[in-house]
Amino acid sequence: MIKGLRSKLYYLTPAQATPRNELLALVATVLSAGVGIVQYRAQDRTTARMVQEAEALLHLTRRAGVPLIINDRVDVALAVGADGVHIGQEDMSPPYARRLLGPYAIIGVTAPEVALARRAEQVATYISCGPVFASPTKPDKPPVGPAAVQQVQNAVSLPVCAIGGINEETIYQLAEVNPALVAVASAINDAPHPGRAARQLVELCEEVIPHIGFGV
Repeated sequence: MIKGLRSKLYYLTPAQATPRNELLALVATVLSAGVGIVQYRAQDRTTARMVQEAEALLHLTRRAGVPLIINDRVDVALAVGADGVHIGQEDMSPPYARRLLGPYAIIGVTAPEVALARRAEQVATYISCGPVFASPTKPDKPPVGPAAVQQVQNAVSLPVCAIGGINEETIYQLAEVNPALVAVASAINDAPHPGRAARQLVELCEEVIPHIGFGV
C-alpha cells in the first residue's frame, strides 16, 4: 500500500540507457519538483548495472520520502530493497510477484482492459491503464482514451493510474475521470528543462485532478 504521497504525478525514468550521473541528476531534479512516485525503467542494461543504478536512485528517493518502483524486474527490486515493482502482461504474474516481494510491497500491474484489471485486483496495489493518448514511447499501441480509464476505475476497487501521452495539454481531458495517479515520461524526459516541466505537471495535477486519492 502507498500512503502519504505528496502528489499524483508518477514519474518514469528514460527507458534507454543514460549515463549514470545524468540519470541521477535528472531524478534529483524531478524529485525537487515534487513528483510523488519514481519508476526506474531500463532497456539494454546488464543486471549488474541495473542494480547499481537502482541502489543509487533508492538513496535519492528515500531521502525525499518518495517510493521507488522498478519496472518489470522483480529480482532487481528484491536485490536493492525497492518499494515495489511494476509488471506488464508479459512479465511475471502478479501472484508470483506478490509471493516474492511480500504483503507490503507496491505492485503495479498494466491492465488496459476491465477483465485484466479484475484478474490482478486481488494481489496488485494499483492498476495502470493506457496508453490513454497517443504516446511516443508506445507508438505501436493505439490510445484507449479517458473512457477506458473510467471503465477500469468503475470495475475495480484499486487505485488506477492513467498513463500514455499525458502532458500539459492532454491532462485536462482527465479532469472528469480523476485518476488516482498520472504517469508521465516523455513530457518530462524530452523537455528542455525537465525540472520545470515536472513542476508544471505537479501543479496541473493539483489544479485539474485535486481530489484526494491513493494516499495523496
